[in-house]
Amino acid sequence: MVKKLYIVGAVLFAFVACNKIEQPMEQPMEEPIATPTEWKVSIQATKGDDLTKALSESGTTISASWETGDVVYIVSKNGNKEFGTMTAQSGGTSTTLTGTITKTMTVGTSYILRYLQKGQDYLYLVSQQGTLADIAKNHDMAEATVTVKSIDGNNVTFEETIAHFESKISITKFTFNKTVSWVGIYSSNLMTYVRPGYSYNYSCISIEPSANFQTAYVAMSTLATKKSVFMFLAKGEDGLYYMAAKNVQLENGKNYVTNVTLHEMPAYVDLGIVRGGLHVCWGTKNLGASSPGQFGNYYAWAETTSKSTYSWDNYAYGSYSWVTKYNDRSDQGTVDGKLYLDPEDDAATANLGSGWRMPSIEDFNDLLNSSNTEVMYVFADQRWGYLFHSIIEGYTSKFFFLPRTNGYYKDDAVTNNGSNRGYYWSNNVEHTSWTSASFANTLQFTGTSAPETSMMQRAYGLVIRPIYEK
Repeated sequence: MVKKLYIVGAVLFAFVACNKIEQPMEQPMEEPIATPTEWKVSIQATKGDDLTKALSESGTTISASWETGDVVYIVSKNGNKEFGTMTAQSGGTSTTLTGTITKTMTVGTSYILRYLQKGQDYLYLVSQQGTLADIAKNHDMAEATVTVKSIDGNNVTFEETIAHFESKISITKFTFNKTVSWVGIYSSNLMTYVRPGYSYNYSCISIEPSANFQTAYVAMSTLATKKSVFMFLAKGEDGLYYMAAKNVQLENGKNYVTNVTLHEMPAYVDLGIVRGGLHVCWGTKNLGASSPGQFGNYYAWAETTSKSTYSWDNYAYGSYSWVTKYNDRSDQGTVDGKLYLDPEDDAATANLGSGWRMPSIEDFNDLLNSSNTEVMYVFADQRWGYLFHSIIEGYTSKFFFLPRTNGYYKDDAVTNNGSNRGYYWSNNVEHTSWTSASFANTLQFTGTSAPETSMMQRAYGLVIRPIYEK
């Protein structure tokens, strides 16, 4: 998409003298400061229906037009400083932008003219509806560059007589092999949040129109022009969940058409991580959950059934000060030297059968190892959480999602220590720190921070993501 901007006449600045403070004569006089002023420019773009801002498709070409009220931001070359805004006075193939400068421009300096979604000072690509109309209204972004040639009195002259707006997003028309009600798209090469002086990479785009669909238009802005793995998690009209991955290269400003073959989500995924000669495969749902975003059942550590109250009063193996199983400390309970759960006390084994078990602290460390996976904070299946994507050769199409739970069960209520935390049980008791044998190891989520290993009192209720060994 290319938009042309014609600069009409000279750009005017008004100068007024500042209030002066008496100074010694050898001190230089203060420079005058520019007060806000207005100037007019003209933008040439493809006309849309009824003179509204729109993206329309003709074959594989997507063209744009302008709507009255479209806002263009004037920012520094690095995008970190805003100098003012301009507003479209009419719609159609061309328009006049009028605006106000609030900071002094400098001769020889280039500036960016940045168009973002209508009526906002930011671009947010995380949540989309899958239509060109939605992209035009809420997810478009284009930029042009102008350079100040001279400032003569109230007149500012730019070096360019025509400035070209270039799209900073790519638009891809995805066609899926199944009718779906929701699709999540994930890649570490996505930039999904932009302000005039700020950007952030959420690594995810959620597509959820008001009706089921097989085709969706998606606006994406990539951090770099390179081949990247794009992963898909989808919910079909049949209620089942599907997955896919494609290794593609997108370039901002271009439009693409591609097909995506969704496969039914398996019970587990093999990321290529091997421990003890066996592949450690991660389940795609929490224990007791029916979808990847559900929390599932809560369990006290070493117990195999969920319950309504989680406390030391009803814990199966002793009290906080004296545990009766899984202990190697003589001052803290019955010593058996066991550090890992027996199969009969492993909730995953007890509920799913042979081959399944709860992850160990070593499994969590393997999962967090940057040589094995890249970890992304994403939105999937109505939850924020973390997507773990394998970067091991031969397994780069493999990934799974862990939802960020609301906390843990203490007594009969969920507790999160005042923050958006989430915890997952491991199968081993904590024995390497100052804590007592009444703690077991966990995987912990804290807000948007990277996951880390931690610990929790064994009597509390946490969720479990099972693993399968093969």
